[in-house]
Amino acid sequence: MELRKLQYFVEIIKTQNYSNAAKNLFVTQPTLSWNMTKLQEELGVRLLYQVGNKVMPTTAGNILYVKGLELLAQHDLLIEAVTQSHQTGNKELVIGSNAVISPAFMPLIQKFIKTYPTVSVVIEEAGSVKTQQKVANEELELGIVSFPVIEPDLDIEHNLFHSFHYDANLLVRNDHYLANKPEIRISELRRETFCSMTKDYVLWHYLKNAARENGFTPKIELLSNNHDILINHILTYNSIAILPIQLKKAYLDKPLTWIPLKEKIKPFDIIVIHKKGKVLSPLVALCLEFLTTQPIDLP
Repeated sequence: MELRKLQYFVEIIKTQNYSNAAKNLFVTQPTLSWNMTKLQEELGVRLLYQVGNKVMPTTAGNILYVKGLELLAQHDLLIEAVTQSHQTGNKELVIGSNAVISPAFMPLIQKFIKTYPTVSVVIEEAGSVKTQQKVANEELELGIVSFPVIEPDLDIEHNLFHSFHYDANLLVRNDHYLANKPEIRISELRRETFCSMTKDYVLWHYLKNAARENGFTPKIELLSNNHDILINHILTYNSIAILPIQLKKAYLDKPLTWIPLKEKIKPFDIIVIHKKGKVLSPLVALCLEFLTTQPIDLP
């Protein structure tokens, strides 16, 4: 039984008149008569009868009328709840990411904002590891992070048209004695003093693991979640760090040298994550679909 036919039936019984019901429903009287014929054929029972201009329900019709009123009321409440969850919901979209990797997805995020101008996007900055934990713990619905993904309860999504990644390099000041090397091995850094992203970032774990594989523990004198602070420390104290080469464009005016690591590190893939099995809010679902199915607008 179609909901529309039930709505027609209830209005006819309520007004006790085909003509008045047709006016209220903005349909023609023949449309109502045809639908009532089909409804009775479908249910196999006579639902109403007409005496003069008055239309009355049969006993079966009265059951349908009473229960139909309840069903239509629940339907209206359902539509209102679904609509209000979107209309009165927060139009602020929070995405977990950080200044190291979010620039890779920024063209798509900007395209999303342009397409949906009523939505404001906030990037909640934390390292990939921390963002993974927040999404897994349902503190965030969506994150843009880099591999490796260490949390088991996350779904990983890729953009269909483009692969995003960053490459780790050793960063030193131009006058550092290592600056003239075309590339360098991790094993050559056993006596160096590092500054580094914190353990919330994949690069911290990479540095620790790569050093351990080469038989030493790295000496780290400064940890920060802010790459500006790390680069300033390198410039001021002639320290070294492992950072994404993709940051180079922002520091072309600084006396810095980016040295590839001789161990051929696979680029760190950048992907979108959400909690496995979690039903997403409409706004987050819209953004996730956009980030994974839209191509990048090339200049």
